[in-house]
Amino acid sequence: MVKNTYLGKQVEFMLHTGTFESTLDEKGRVVIPASLRDQYMGDLVITQGLESCVWIMTGAVFKDFLKTLDNLNDTLSYEEVEAFRYQHEAPARPAEIDQKTGRIPVPAALRSYAKLSKDCLVLSIDGHLEVWNKDEYSVFSGETQQIAKEAKKKLAGKVALFPKRGQA
Repeated sequence: MVKNTYLGKQVEFMLHTGTFESTLDEKGRVVIPASLRDQYMGDLVITQGLESCVWIMTGAVFKDFLKTLDNLNDTLSYEEVEAFRYQHEAPARPAEIDQKTGRIPVPAALRSYAKLSKDCLVLSIDGHLEVWNKDEYSVFSGETQQIAKEAKKKLAGKVALFPKRGQA
């Protein structure tokens, strides 16, 4: 729970995003940060991410993801849609976070795909979790930082990412 004062009022909200250091144990299980566990209790789906990471999501989010893939036929070729299916749907497995330890088992094939090692990161973004090898994420983050810098130049004078107080 984050407490903050905004425009003279006390505001409380749950922050459902973030990057957290974690560990992969010798049995291939990753610790999910306590602050994220309530959102990811029950039946989950674990699969390959778009980048070199592992995605963890609720069954409802996974079903929505599959619907999105079904609707890409107007935008992408059959082969491109199939590539997404082979990338994300085929390796998907059911999973569950152990309520006592907060760990979730990551299948060996997914650990290999994401190059997971003892030191890893858990990201909460766009309604799902991502598990990254710490070094792989550092490389990816550097690449996205450069893209964001270029995007910022395009936005200069057009969009205020942080409007001044009192402006919407």
